[in-house]
Amino acid sequence: MENDLNISLQGFNNEDDAQKIGNLALEVIKALETEHQLNIVKLKKVVVSFDFPSALAQIAEEFNHQSLPTFTDSKQAIAIAQLLSKPADNGRLSEYALVLSISFFSEIITTDGAISFDNIAPIIHRIHHELIHVHEHNENSLDNSKIIDDYDDALLMTGKRAWSEYLANYMSSSTATDDCIHDVLNTLETVLSEVPIEIEDLVYRYQIKLLPLAEMHYKVTERIKLIANMYGYAQGYIQALDIDMEAHFPKLQHLQSSSKLASPLSDLGEAIDSIKAKFEEHGLDHYNDFNSATSAIAEMYSAFGLRIERNAKPNTGLYVHVG
Repeated sequence: MENDLNISLQGFNNEDDAQKIGNLALEVIKALETEHQLNIVKLKKVVVSFDFPSALAQIAEEFNHQSLPTFTDSKQAIAIAQLLSKPADNGRLSEYALVLSISFFSEIITTDGAISFDNIAPIIHRIHHELIHVHEHNENSLDNSKIIDDYDDALLMTGKRAWSEYLANYMSSSTATDDCIHDVLNTLETVLSEVPIEIEDLVYRYQIKLLPLAEMHYKVTERIKLIANMYGYAQGYIQALDIDMEAHFPKLQHLQSSSKLASPLSDLGEAIDSIKAKFEEHGLDHYNDFNSATSAIAEMYSAFGLRIERNAKPNTGLYVHVG
């Protein structure tokens, strides 16, 4: 851990409560780094904020990001943490900032707003998960100066994020509580039950001219990302803990194997296994390492009658073919 790791506490009315949460975060980070031999160099700042979007925007501006960071905010799942990175001139990353919503610490905040440390296990696991993201970045040697256009964002980066969430839960599974595991698998079940219907409705509304193409594509892409992320989260637990899906999560098992997304999800699972083998051997050093995951994400779009193509002219958007 960096000696100058800064804990920034934003929006607290009570300085004592802020210090309690800040000290907890710092002590857990130190303990996890040591116990699990995590490579978390370059993690320079942890921000805990009552205004998660504003905190993300502030760090993105500090790190000279060209656009505001996006995060999951749907009726099925809401993001409460995000790791932001600052690129260096050589294509590597020079530092990281971990932004945490106050909801990240919900289990230790009582109904009257006091801080109680009776149930810190879920928070330890969440921090463990986030530190694995730092560890992964440091173990890889990807060229972070690569320009990510709309096509790459829809396909490549969606596959890459699914892999990252898989790895984070796989490697942090030893600290996962039963509630953490059930929450993730139950959320994936809800996502696979509800989100494909939402996507079908969006495509239909475009086809009957009630929704512009660009808006349809944006909303569908948000939902494809949600499906891929939650699948990665869940597979991390399922593989690491050898969960008997038929015995414990039969409805989810059925959804994964019999829905219109069964084939793309199976292919994404195989892609994750392939990426994991490369990562464990020497880390990931080229975006081609994600080709199979990218193909699986393209299959997800195809399941809803959508085909994404890169515009022949660089950095000028993409084509969305419907039907």
